[in-house]
Amino acid sequence: MKRRPRTGSSRPTLPAAPPHRSPEVVGFIAAVLRQMDHAANLVAAFFRSVGALAPTEISLAGLPREFLLELAALLQLREWHAAGLIDWFDPEGLSIDDMIGEAIGRLKDDPLAVAAGRAGTDAMTDVLRIWTERCAPDARGHLDADVAIRWDNSLDIDAAVDAFATFLCRHRDAGEAKEVI
Repeated sequence: MKRRPRTGSSRPTLPAAPPHRSPEVVGFIAAVLRQMDHAANLVAAFFRSVGALAPTEISLAGLPREFLLELAALLQLREWHAAGLIDWFDPEGLSIDDMIGEAIGRLKDDPLAVAAGRAGTDAMTDVLRIWTERCAPDARGHLDADVAIRWDNSLDIDAAVDAFATFLCRHRDAGEAKEVI
């Protein structure tokens, strides 16, 4: 004999308790999302400036994620350097523009290797580290965000960068920017 499911249970359902939200975690996530959004805007502006993206076009879907992350990181470093927030030194004597050219060259030479590599994730990890170490005190003026971050090794930075990059790609044109409170 099969039982039929009950349609109207007399047992009241208790509302689930809202999850605990640490203000530091929420602030960190909001600030990183703003930073990643800014980095994505730098990439779009770069492609528009070289004529590879129309003024109203927003999709860079044909390019490997690792390349886009690396380019975003380099463009962010270039912006911070130009603003005087960071010093630039490369052991091989390359400028940031030289490194951008090398990233583009690697993409042209072997796009599959670029897509399979970690150059973009590593570069964005470095940018986030530089941001927390050197730019956070100037966050209000430069990033339009208040940032208080205690950086330690408990954060899986690869997973965070991957999640933020995926989120931004999916929700690039989701509407107005909203503050997370």
